[in-house]
Amino acid sequence: MDGSIDVGFVTPPLKTVAGLEIELIDRDRFCLAVPLSNPLATRRPVDLSELSKESFVLFPYMQGPTLHGRLISACRQAGFVPRVSQEARQMHTILSLVAAGMGVAFVPEGARSMRVDGVAMVPLAGMPDDLTWDLAMVWKPRSARRALVTFLETARALRPT
Repeated sequence: MDGSIDVGFVTPPLKTVAGLEIELIDRDRFCLAVPLSNPLATRRPVDLSELSKESFVLFPYMQGPTLHGRLISACRQAGFVPRVSQEARQMHTILSLVAAGMGVAFVPEGARSMRVDGVAMVPLAGMPDDLTWDLAMVWKPRSARRALVTFLETARALRPT
């Protein structure tokens, strides 16, 4: 809002803030990151209801209260409350904790490209269809300089179809 940042990447939903434009640029389904030592690592797919005995690595509630709550709710609807053994803010940290055997994690399908040693990415079944990991751009349109406009156009052109 103070103009020190031209554009940010955020995970919606966000509270509407007057003067800011928010545009969704990617929507990703969830998969399950599993330590290679876990028997689930060889399963295709794993149903959400099968995860009741697992420990989880999850991002903190304060980092994304709405998405965090929806993930917990999906687990409850599948018949269990996830046991969170660790929390981490960064995707690489989450995957490193999974590799260390600290638990399994819900991650966006796009995290497959990170290829962390010791982690298998397993398709998930039983997740609500509307439960996705969204990515959006946010900026102040009133202060959009030509470089920002060009950046936004480029980001839109590179958006997955």
